[in-house]
Amino acid sequence: MPTTDPYARSYRCWQNAPLSCDRPLKTAEEVPNAKFCLECGFPATLPKQAEIRGSRDIYRITEFVRSQGMGRLYKGVQISDGKPVVIKEYLLPSRYFNAEEAQQRKDKFTQIAGISSVNNQSPDFRLLMPWEAIADRQGDRCYLITLGNIAAAPNLSQVLQQNGAMSPERVRDLLTQVLQTLQFLHAQKFRLPSGQVRGGMAHGNLCLESLIATENSYIYTCDLAAWERLFDPPPNTFSIPEPAQDLVALGYVAFYLGLGRAQEPTSERSPDPRNVQLWSKTDSALREFLYHLLGLETPFPSAEAARQALLQLPSTKMATTAAPRTFESKIGRRQLLWLVGLPLLLLGGLLWLVRSQFNREEAVDFTEFQRLVPSFNDLNTIVAGRYPYTAERDSTWTTVVGKRPLSNRPLNDILTLPRMDIAAEFNYIKPKFPGSPLKAVTEQNNQANFAITSLIDKLPTSLNSEQIGYDGLLVFVPAYKAQNLPAALQGKISLDDLRKIFTGQVKNWQDLNPNLPNLTTKPYRPLEPEALQIFEKIVLNNDPEAIAKFRQIKQRSTFQTLRAIDFAEQQGQQLEAGTISFGTLVQTWDQCKVFPLDLVQGNAKPVQALLRETTDNKLVPITPADNLCQEKKPFPNVEAYRQRTYPLGFPLAIVYPNDNSLTGFKSAPMFADLLKTRDGQFLLQQTGLVPLQSIPRNYQPSMSFL
Repeated sequence: MPTTDPYARSYRCWQNAPLSCDRPLKTAEEVPNAKFCLECGFPATLPKQAEIRGSRDIYRITEFVRSQGMGRLYKGVQISDGKPVVIKEYLLPSRYFNAEEAQQRKDKFTQIAGISSVNNQSPDFRLLMPWEAIADRQGDRCYLITLGNIAAAPNLSQVLQQNGAMSPERVRDLLTQVLQTLQFLHAQKFRLPSGQVRGGMAHGNLCLESLIATENSYIYTCDLAAWERLFDPPPNTFSIPEPAQDLVALGYVAFYLGLGRAQEPTSERSPDPRNVQLWSKTDSALREFLYHLLGLETPFPSAEAARQALLQLPSTKMATTAAPRTFESKIGRRQLLWLVGLPLLLLGGLLWLVRSQFNREEAVDFTEFQRLVPSFNDLNTIVAGRYPYTAERDSTWTTVVGKRPLSNRPLNDILTLPRMDIAAEFNYIKPKFPGSPLKAVTEQNNQANFAITSLIDKLPTSLNSEQIGYDGLLVFVPAYKAQNLPAALQGKISLDDLRKIFTGQVKNWQDLNPNLPNLTTKPYRPLEPEALQIFEKIVLNNDPEAIAKFRQIKQRSTFQTLRAIDFAEQQGQQLEAGTISFGTLVQTWDQCKVFPLDLVQGNAKPVQALLRETTDNKLVPITPADNLCQEKKPFPNVEAYRQRTYPLGFPLAIVYPNDNSLTGFKSAPMFADLLKTRDGQFLLQQTGLVPLQSIPRNYQPSMSFL
């Protein structure tokens, strides 16, 4: 966003920007101990080796970096141990601030900028908080000390000038990171140097310059308005910012980055997001999201709500770049719809007809996976501590943690101590009794910080959720050759037929279709509560009468059903030939003695949950003609889950308290971060879960947990 140097009107700077001008730097380099620029009288930059004394340490300047916001950045070191710091110098020049005004700002600065998190063990969520705030008692300067070198990395204004427009994928990644930071900032409790505790705070100064981009693609947030605005020249009309302002400001940042500029080439004005012609390179899903973030449509109520909405957007591959709406009259919108939307609709229909004639295998885009943090050791959000968590009894997660995805180590062992260099221990507490674990998360958070579950519909406002993958139900029949039910069914079954079978309306397969084998239908309900609830919700539509009939169907665990089918085949018998059952994906995806049927919902096309690799390295849906026992293990149909075209797919999520005073508020996002690394998603896929994005088949995980 274009800015004007606040000190320009009182200094005759040749660049009309004394804060960012290079002459104060040259003065400091050429004239030892110079205090002011030789040309305009503006305060000179600090010379190398200058020392600043604080209450925590003494800091030595090593080099000037740049001007940023209301100050100037320097790299430095702590005298005590030589560790790097970044020093931001703020100015109180006498041409703008009288002695009383300067002292008031110094006092306020040391009070506000000395803020710290109440919970020192909380991850920083990429928020650069001050290490020390120092007011020069004798001079007209203040200093903000930040540990490490991150604050000196390029800000997004520099990135934009150097690289131009960001891709929609990168903009989404940036939004995800910054919204997580804002969620933390808005909810966290902070302690002032006086000992006073204050609730969450807004950033209030979110812009291209206050967002830092590191080499590993992390986005850090700095320069909060609470101390940055103290140095605005009088009259200072600064008011306490609201969290909603941060969301709008982030919307503008994303808009400028996607557009490739923050200033119009023919004027000093900022680009206007209401100008529909400026959205041509933005995919439709992201554009709609930004309309809401900018407040052009119904605004999001919180950073958390915005982040969850962002995570639910379809991939950029699936999103279109149809012409954006206008923000004018309703008549204009209708005209735009007919003029632009109709041709695109016709073109889309034509493309669909052409594509439908080709193989069902599609190219896979791994861009989203490549954007993930590579491994557990690359995360910077993990904090030492003991973090117990739980799940439903006999649930998907109970099965997952016992699997060995790569070696002889169960997944539970890998996740309990994910980092050897940090004593962070995530202990899975296996539930002793059936029922929802969410009560324990809310009422006994010290015993169960968070829960992993797929039953996340209608969560109370006291709970948050973060998705880590997908699970699903596979409906399967025996893959016997003699009584080839999968082939007779053409590899598919409709949800309507499932409803008839599992409510006792069908006794023989020929009741569904006279061309099917003359076999008694033998439906079995699994024992797992999670699977039963999902089936009742999706297949039976939560119909009480249908559910009552469904609960009369004989029960047998998925393991017992699979074993019975296998045993009968080994004995040369066909006792299970008419069997049909269902189970969670993690229990059934790699079982070759049964065939998981394609599912048909209404008039939609059949969708298969599993894919196989062809001899020419393509992925295609499995069919009854495939000998699954001689094939490699199948792969999940990730896009069918992401786009929700597989009817019995559902998200798997971490549920945790929406209360920043409870440990789960901090530990749950840490655990989610682990599972959403490349290695974490790979491990989940190896256990039978569906990752949040497609994973290259040749992916090699790091060696840290092997």
